[in-house]
Amino acid sequence: MMFRKKIWIIGIIFFLMLIGVSFFTANNSPKHYPPYLVESPSPNGLKALYTYLENNGYQVSQENGLSPASTNTMRILVSPPIFSDQTVVNTYQSYIEEGNTLVIVKENPEGLLGISTEFSNLQLSSDSSGLINHGTEQFEVNMNSTQTLVTEPDDHIILSTEQNNAIALERQVGDGSLIVLTEPNWLVNDQITEADHTAAIFATIPFDKDQPIVFDEYTVTTPGNVSPFALYPGWAYVLLVQGIILTIFILWKQGKRFGPVRPVREETVRFSDERLKAIAIWQTKGKNYTHALQGQIQYIKEAIRLRYGLPYSYSWNERLTVIQDRITNLTEEQVSRLAEQLQAIENNQSVNKQEFVTLTKMIETIRKEVEEA
Repeated sequence: MMFRKKIWIIGIIFFLMLIGVSFFTANNSPKHYPPYLVESPSPNGLKALYTYLENNGYQVSQENGLSPASTNTMRILVSPPIFSDQTVVNTYQSYIEEGNTLVIVKENPEGLLGISTEFSNLQLSSDSSGLINHGTEQFEVNMNSTQTLVTEPDDHIILSTEQNNAIALERQVGDGSLIVLTEPNWLVNDQITEADHTAAIFATIPFDKDQPIVFDEYTVTTPGNVSPFALYPGWAYVLLVQGIILTIFILWKQGKRFGPVRPVREETVRFSDERLKAIAIWQTKGKNYTHALQGQIQYIKEAIRLRYGLPYSYSWNERLTVIQDRITNLTEEQVSRLAEQLQAIENNQSVNKQEFVTLTKMIETIRKEVEEA
């Protein structure tokens, strides 16, 4: 009992140590940032662009969705999803119509605020470069999007491919303007200084306008875009994992057999040998020797019939004479005397205990010879 208590104490101490190690390991893991987040220093974040604008005197800020005071500003949405709420669509539409500028940077902005796209014939991988036109200027950039913008007659094309497909345009909406760019990866930390991405960005987005610049993170930080592992603190996941491990050990202990494993006895043992022994004991105690021998005689007679095809009409003398060559443990004289005794028992001749034991051994010998033949 004392040894078992020591095992439990050691197990609890080990479990607590495991929780502590897991907790500190979880705290030291790198912080996960959603893509296109302003404060993200990861390769797919926007911290480099935001810090540059802030250090160079631009009026930059970040917000999570439109606020009532959002007027006379330029708002930037990077890779937003398609708005499923019509109220949100109407809010951004009204924002532009009131004289503000909304910039949408997304690889396929189809369906956003009336924007239409089409598949581009120019298929380039993410590490391939191409030339784009900005008026009389040309920029060499890495093109990631396979979509180009469908323009309307009043649209101003800002950037276009060599096939004159628009990848950036400006559209007047009410008193404001909507600017669309299909290359959000140009803005991220690890690509903004690649090729001519910086020049293409400043040629597309009018940062030099005398108005505040707002990075709108409404569609980046909404619950639908947050990793499920960021919903709860790290210690909650540590306890969850340790709880699962503890539950497995408890269930394993409850279901484990401690002690010798005793195999289930075969059906033939339960309903054959034991039953025969019980019947034999009952016959012996009741001194039903003749009845017991008659049962054995009927069994051996059926076994001989099945094995050798001898009919029931044969006498025991004829029956044993046919199979005498196969009975190796009995002499010819013993077989002849046994045939007379079996025939007499079938005719209800009584026997004593000594004769019962002797005849049972002989019948058992014949049974083994017949079944093994």
